[in-house]
Amino acid sequence: MTNLPKFMIADDPINDPDNEYIFHTEKPRFFAKRVEEDEETAYIDIVSEIDDVEAFFKDNPEGKQELIEKLEEWYYEYMDWLESDDDDEEEDD
Repeated sequence: MTNLPKFMIADDPINDPDNEYIFHTEKPRFFAKRVEEDEETAYIDIVSEIDDVEAFFKDNPEGKQELIEKLEEWYYEYMDWLESDDDDEEEDD
């Protein structure tokens, strides 16, 4: 059996076309998304838990923040990749 990546993008373009979620596939498993407070402020936040995230990190409260920071770093690398992929397609046209 192959291992899943630690983070995966999930979306539902039919029922929820405005949101894109990040699925954390390892314990504690959860869905997060980019939350925009206003035009200048955005952050990644857990929006649905499969496993109890607080209970998982009860002995290591800093661990949750570290995981969110890794998830943010991965997500923004993904967004950069999407942008560079779009740029490559425009050059090919």
